[in-house]
Amino acid sequence: MLWWRVMKWWSMMAIERSVWRTRIDESFKNTYPCPRCDKGRIARGNNPVILVEPRYSEREHILDEWEPDWIVLSFTTVLICDNKACGEVVSVSGRGGVEEYYLYGPYGEPEGSEVNTWLQPVSMFPAPPLFPIAKNLPQEVKKELKLAFQLYWSDRSASTSRLRTSLERILDDQGIAANKPDKAGGLRRLTLFERIDIFEKEKNEVEIAESMNAMRIVGNLGTHGDEVTEGDYFDLIDVFEDAISEVYEHKTAKLKAKKKALLNLKK
Repeated sequence: MLWWRVMKWWSMMAIERSVWRTRIDESFKNTYPCPRCDKGRIARGNNPVILVEPRYSEREHILDEWEPDWIVLSFTTVLICDNKACGEVVSVSGRGGVEEYYLYGPYGEPEGSEVNTWLQPVSMFPAPPLFPIAKNLPQEVKKELKLAFQLYWSDRSASTSRLRTSLERILDDQGIAANKPDKAGGLRRLTLFERIDIFEKEKNEVEIAESMNAMRIVGNLGTHGDEVTEGDYFDLIDVFEDAISEVYEHKTAKLKAKKKALLNLKK
């Protein structure tokens, strides 16, 4: 029973990546955690998805070589929290397009085609959190996380960079120095690597420091404008959520204490 609880805890820590796909169906049935309350989920419900095709896209329909996947669309809609005590409204906008699928019979013979409209949000405001933001997090950390969640829809690299900055704010909150005296008598800005090294030594937290360094490496890619893959991004989110839980909620220590208490029952 104990191991089942441990596995359940780890599964809760990992983000459900399918929820956060950036290309979704026109029906927009996706739901997300509410950015205001920790109980509800935001969903479109009966609110319409307004699709508009720009004139330049419409004009191309008359071309002989035109295909449905040339269509360019813009869309807007709103998502509303299902917690009646909250009722937060999230505005969504983005681009859309059309994909054509060819249908074939059991022997490979063509049977026509179907088209499907897809949507790609580039803005959700206020943005739903990719993972729950604990109430005991410092305000500066929360601020950076909310910016990272907002940027996720438009610029994954910029979002990654904001996550890196939130790591800096965590180190600030933990009392880790940001500067040190240099040989000229002034102050030198410590690198994030140096600050994590100080954190590891002062707090004796090897595993958390290891997680922070993994986050630092991916965060550097975003800061330098390099492409951050979807897999690396969500791995970063998983590691970050775990590290935050360790720093501010001490979940592993609590779990070890519970295991020790259960083992002591045999004595």
